[in-house]
Parts: sequence; structure tokens; C-alpha cells
Amino acid sequence: MDQKKIDLLKKVEGDKYYKTKRLFKKFKYAFQGIIHAVIEDTSFVTHITIAFIVCIFCIFCFIFDLTATEIMFVLSAIFFVLISELINTAIEESINLFTTDIKRGAMVAKDAAAGAVLLASIYSVLIGIIVFGPKVYIFFRSKI
Repeated sequence: MDQKKIDLLKKVEGDKYYKTKRLFKKFKYAFQGIIHAVIEDTSFVTHITIAFIVCIFCIFCFIFDLTATEIMFVLSAIFFVLISELINTAIEESINLFTTDIKRGAMVAKDAAAGAVLLASIYSVLIGIIVFGPKVYIFFRSKI
């Protein structure tokens, strides 16, 4: 190999290392954001707790005979709420950086973000009722 190819190879390998290192840093920052939400945001902890309970229901899917599609809907609803809550937290914290005064624009932005979480939560409850409702009813009816 001539020297130009060796130099190019070293540069490419160095870039791969740098890109990999940046990728790991991005994951680190993402996990820090989730950890911050768990520590600081009681709403997020509430949603995590409810998600854990629903996941226990999913683990017992052999009792309720859940299909893969039903499990997918349940998990999607759970993650939809958690993602909405993280976005809500990001919006609230960003607004708090710029103003501590009560301003109409800040209030509207925070309320809209909270409304998005509420809609995601309602969606999750509806998915839970649609998926688990009939199966729980049949399960308990068979025991009576």
C-alpha cells in the first residue's frame, strides 16, 4: 500500500471511532434525560408504575390469550404515554429556562403539552379497555 492509502485508512478508522464515541454519548444523554424524568417528574413515575402493572398483565397473556397484535397495541399505548410525558417535561423545562413570570404564551405551551399527555393517557386507557376488558370479563365469568 502506498502512503496515501494508509493515511486515508487511518482517517476513516479514526472517524469511525469518533462517530461511535459520539453515538454512545448520545445514548448517555438520552438515558440521563429519562433518569431525570424518573427522579424529578412525579407524573412520569406514575406513568412508569402504571406501565409496569400493564406489562405484568401482558406477561400473563397466556391467561388472557392475547394476540401479538393486541400486545403490540398495548405496548404502543404505553410508550406513547411515556414519550408524551418526556416531551411535556422538555417543553416545561425549556419554558422555565426563559421565564419565571406567568405569561400567556408560556401558559398556553405548557397547557398544550399537558393536554397532549392527557390525550395519550386517554388513548392508553381505551386500548386497555378494548384489549383487556372482554378477556377479563370472560375470565371472571368462567370462574363464577
